[in-house]
Amino acid sequence: MGGAKDMRAERDRFVAFAFSAADLMLEVAADGQITFATGAARLIAGCDSAALVGRNFSALIEEADRHFVLNLLAGLTIGARIEPVTIRLLTLDGQPGAVCVLGGCCLPRQEGRYYLTLSNARLPQAETALQNKRDYQTGLLTTEDFENRAGDRLKLARDLGSEVKLTLVEIVGLKELVENLPPEDSQILMGDVGALIRAKSIGGDTAGHIDPEKYGILHTAPLDQEAVAEQVRNLIKQSNTQAAKAADKLGIRGATLDLQAKGMSDEDAASAMAYAVERFANEGAASFATLHSTEDSLKALLQKTVSRVRALRSAVSSRQFQLVFQPIVRLDTRTLHHYEALSRFEDGGSPFETIRLAEGVHMIGEFDLAVVQRVVDMLAERRRQGETIDVAVNLSGHSLESSVFMAALREILAVDPSLRRQLIFEITESTQITNMVHAANAVRQLREDGHFVCLDDFGAGAASFPYLQALEIDYVKIDGAYVKALQTQGQDRDRAILKGMVWLCKELGIGTVAEMVETEDQARLLLDFGIDYGQGYLFGRPEPDPRLEPLRLDDDPGPHRDPAEVRLKRG
Repeated sequence: MGGAKDMRAERDRFVAFAFSAADLMLEVAADGQITFATGAARLIAGCDSAALVGRNFSALIEEADRHFVLNLLAGLTIGARIEPVTIRLLTLDGQPGAVCVLGGCCLPRQEGRYYLTLSNARLPQAETALQNKRDYQTGLLTTEDFENRAGDRLKLARDLGSEVKLTLVEIVGLKELVENLPPEDSQILMGDVGALIRAKSIGGDTAGHIDPEKYGILHTAPLDQEAVAEQVRNLIKQSNTQAAKAADKLGIRGATLDLQAKGMSDEDAASAMAYAVERFANEGAASFATLHSTEDSLKALLQKTVSRVRALRSAVSSRQFQLVFQPIVRLDTRTLHHYEALSRFEDGGSPFETIRLAEGVHMIGEFDLAVVQRVVDMLAERRRQGETIDVAVNLSGHSLESSVFMAALREILAVDPSLRRQLIFEITESTQITNMVHAANAVRQLREDGHFVCLDDFGAGAASFPYLQALEIDYVKIDGAYVKALQTQGQDRDRAILKGMVWLCKELGIGTVAEMVETEDQARLLLDFGIDYGQGYLFGRPEPDPRLEPLRLDDDPGPHRDPAEVRLKRG
């Protein structure tokens, strides 16, 4: 009798212990069937506990998380437990359900049976999970959401005193391998790879799919890159006979960065992590190859990145950058149309690399606003002196996606509405626009406010034509690569594409600007193609003080002067 009481007491203590940290407890058999359920089932699953018994546990999990959870349970050994992970559930009728934290274990002497707990995620955590975008194949976060989610987790882990590391893994050859598999097999394989990588991350929700062959993992537990590589190869070998033959040929490389550098604030650590991910996305693991020897060398890379971020933040906040202005002229009359404002930094660093850094660490919005403010101040001062000049300012496509950025921008522009016709905005494509609806609304608002809008580097990226379709713009600036190819032998294809772009823009009523124009021959060809405006060294180099009078070229450069060196002069 006493033994039965002891067993009941032990069971009650176990249940009480489980409920002290969870809302619902489930017993799940090896085949996935729920054999016991107790707790706040209505809060978690929208039904009574009894209605869950006999159902398959996987049917309660949203599809994006299902593969991950099943792989997590399959790898759970006897006596081990699941580190809490955030998942999304479905109701019994298949509708989106609660966002929950899943925990669980596989007890000794209970082989093939899982004891799982589900806790209702608190509001901020639930909102974050619902907003996160996941790659449909792998179930991993997309790059931007990975950076944002990992930044939040990084701060929390550091607050708790945990050692946090970022591991970047590149699986060279995976894209080609997957493309050669039947669609069903490739879907299963990528789901397995995603589940494996996701399980290594903090909370199961800080792993990202950066591109088809690149992954990022934020973790606190030690992570053996070679072991991960071997696990990936084994998954591939199990997936398909054809794939198994190619598995050993895959090149798997990576780098691990320690995000615990001394003296580094949470903000700097998050910025450094974002920049490392951005660099990895563009250059791959090879960009970290020289830093694999010691932990100190990895910290040196991180400190260098942090130093650059701090310098950039200082330059933005204290306006420690200069603006120079390059003319854009009408090709038919060679008269000034407007200037483009270009940034130069006191450290002499590449403006392109600095802008990439600002985008990589999510500071581009602050920088864009600082440049706009400088140009607005300059235009206002020139107006007070009785001088009028039109200037184009670059805006990152990433900035346009932010409603906070747009509100701040319009606040700057509202101070002197009379300047709006003098200020043109060029949308740059160095960071691909992911929310085209927000960007289109932002462009529409700028045009309604009286600004002209130009799409920069048109023809350089795959997204150029979708941008042209989605955004209502006034000008496009054709990428300089097409201009350079004009006088190169065997470039008939590029010429045909250039003519096609010009024809399309004319059909849409959009003005065209050609950049990097350096010779008279280029200028004449561009005019023959129907391009409206030109920018380049032929017409003027970037200068700190834009001239205001109409500009023209010498009618006769003379026999001893290279046409490329002819400069604009006062008309």
